[in-house]
Amino acid sequence: MPRHPQPKSRRQRAPLARGAATRERLLDAAYVLFAEKGYAATSTAQICRRAGAVKTALYWHFDSKEGLLAAALERAALAQVEEIQKRAYLEGDPLSRLDRFLGGLRQLVEVRPEMMRLLLSVALERGESNAETREMLRRLFRQIRQAIVQGIEDATGLRLPEADWLAQLILSLQEGVMLRHLVDPGQTDLARVYEQMRETILLVIGHHIQRALPGER
Repeated sequence: MPRHPQPKSRRQRAPLARGAATRERLLDAAYVLFAEKGYAATSTAQICRRAGAVKTALYWHFDSKEGLLAAALERAALAQVEEIQKRAYLEGDPLSRLDRFLGGLRQLVEVRPEMMRLLLSVALERGESNAETREMLRRLFRQIRQAIVQGIEDATGLRLPEADWLAQLILSLQEGVMLRHLVDPGQTDLARVYEQMRETILLVIGHHIQRALPGER
């Protein structure tokens, strides 16, 4: 009879747990340092020192500094997508859901700026010169844009023909607000910016509802 593999003992599981913890510490350190200092100005030695890990662990888990950057970018994009989605899926009337959705975008600037800062800093530093990074950024920004489309549609309960265009506009505004907030914190009227976003979304929704009425096409 075939023998079923025996579950790993606590002693056998310990190295795996330590390895996973080391990987997370390296990723945490890279996430912060790449966002704060940029990719080129951050050395593997700095990352390992902050993570309390040896260089061999970095290369074991990520193969290279490039591989670590890719993992950090994936984390930043996924965190933004999750933040956008969870805000739109809460219960309530459409306007309340829309307000929570926009509140989530504002949170990304005020409370968790490192996510957008990492993506933008890498885009500015390597987006033009490195084809692999550029393609990765395109894919990640596409995921974020699609999450915004889904967030708008889930918040309003409508399927808008120009939702992708609207998402691109919102993402561009979000990036601009983030850059201004980094350069001149405290001088950007975030409440006004996101109120304007709300009005823009409602104008687009109203436009499409009007076009759908009999005799309006």
